[in-house]
Parts: sequence; C-alpha cells; structure tokens
Amino acid sequence: MSRPTATSTTDRTDIQPGPAASPKPKPAPKRINVAVNADTLAALENVCERENVSLTEAVRRLTGIGDVMYRAVKEDHAELLVRTETETKQILIL
Repeated sequence: MSRPTATSTTDRTDIQPGPAASPKPKPAPKRINVAVNADTLAALENVCERENVSLTEAVRRLTGIGDVMYRAVKEDHAELLVRTETETKQILIL
C-alpha cells in the first residue's frame, strides 16, 4: 500500500493570487481651497502648535475627529459626553 504524499502549495503553479494579494492603490489627494473664519483658523493653529504638525495635517486630524463625532450622533443616535475628574458635559451637534 502506498502512502499519500503531501503537496506543498509552493510547488503548485496553478494557484493564482486572489484580490487580497494585491492591495488597491489609494486615490491621489485632492487639493481644495476653503475660506475659514477666525475661530476655525484658531482651532487649526492650536493643533499645529500643540502637535507640531502642518496646517494640512491639522485639517486632516480635525476633520477625522469631526467625522467620527458627526457619525456617532447622526447615524448611531449616540450622545457625546466630555468627562473630566469633576464634571461631565454633553456635546450637542446640530
């Protein structure tokens, strides 16, 4: 009686890489021009200074944070709370 032999996947030539083998390229960044008020500019400059990042990176970070908060409230109907050692405040997004 002969014993079955194991076939290594590295020896097979008929296996083709699937979609997971090749990641999709990221789309190129899109340049936009926006006018912001003094409060928005101050918020961006605050992030630039505190985090030592560029204005572009500050926009990315604050936009990302805003998107998470917006989706939580509008899509998940969540409450946003800011809790410190002494108090808890609810944040309202209209």
